[in-house]
Amino acid sequence: MAARGCAIAARVSHGFARLGARVGVDLNRRDTLKLAATTRTGGTAIRVCLATEAARSIVVERRAIDMTFNNAGIQVPPNDAADEPIENFRRIVAVKSFGVWARMEHELRVMRAQGSGAIVHDSSLGGLIGLPGRAAHHGTKHAAPGMTKSAGVEYAPRGIRVNAVCPGDLPVYVGFTEH
Repeated sequence: MAARGCAIAARVSHGFARLGARVGVDLNRRDTLKLAATTRTGGTAIRVCLATEAARSIVVERRAIDMTFNNAGIQVPPNDAADEPIENFRRIVAVKSFGVWARMEHELRVMRAQGSGAIVHDSSLGGLIGLPGRAAHHGTKHAAPGMTKSAGVEYAPRGIRVNAVCPGDLPVYVGFTEH
């Protein structure tokens, strides 16, 4: 799953960079340089760590933001919920929940001041369902749709759209087991 998230982030980043957008990415140095090399129409690539306060700097220094695509991912091996190491959960929360929140919080401040903007969060199908061995992963992925729904309702009247996409494998069974 992590590879899919990286592929989505890379495609979106490359697409925006080719259109001349300034793109902030949290990729390894080689991938950031590769992205920067593809920005032949004026876009630039900036490497930031999306799970830390540094994530905020790419937004804080901007006076205008038209659109953001917030993609945050980290993968750990599937674990029984009772056996998930707390360190894994903390890392997952730092990236998938805090990382999305930290960016959205500051993006909304800039967009609120300008009276327009669009935010897209890249969650996953795991943000809508649950599967065995994925409680930590899916729990944190559920945060993005929740933040999206609340911020979307709050900011739509102010000219700011907040949406999420939830890619994943199909077919999927969504439901509850009755006992």
